[in-house]
Amino acid sequence: RPLVLVLFVVAVAAGVMPPGTAWAEPANSVNLGFGGVPRLMKHCRANVYIVEYEHMISESKFAVLGRGSEVDYKFDDGKYLEEGKPWGVDVGARYYPSGGMKGFFIGGTVGYWTADWTFTDNKGTLNELQGEGDTHSIRANVDIGGRFPIGSSSVSIVPALNIGKYFTSTSCKYTAPASLIGTACSRDTEVQAYIFLALTVGIGF
Repeated sequence: RPLVLVLFVVAVAAGVMPPGTAWAEPANSVNLGFGGVPRLMKHCRANVYIVEYEHMISESKFAVLGRGSEVDYKFDDGKYLEEGKPWGVDVGARYYPSGGMKGFFIGGTVGYWTADWTFTDNKGTLNELQGEGDTHSIRANVDIGGRFPIGSSSVSIVPALNIGKYFTSTSCKYTAPASLIGTACSRDTEVQAYIFLALTVGIGF
């Protein structure tokens, strides 16, 4: 489970540090964590799993960032149901106004994403349609958050608000009813623009 993994990493990192150890400000960090969508995204539930690498550019307030993520989502408005697991890789940068890899930041990334998803339209009616889709996307993401060290350790808590959009290319086909199996459809995924809250644990080195 993602939460158990994050807590385990924190415990290990904290456990190997002798009491009173002072750490130099890190130039690199590996961040592990998860996220979820707030109620602003109506009819949608999702879990986001995140692995990041940050490197602070010497004598600047910018860090370069690489991120791998997977999303497990479900959209259900009572008539239309869609479920999928997009995943992708993003690259970009974060700006720390106070300098160093600490405090408030604002960042931006661009990445390549792919997703397989299924849908049920006119759910529970005589006109019910089912199908599956395949989407390839360019994703633009902005994150606003903060990096807060735990005492004098190399471990930091990193909450962030993420806002973004997928620019998609999609193909889909029907899987039901029998008369439409294999027929191409024109439906696009409901996952286009998004907002989610993330919490990662950063291990500096």
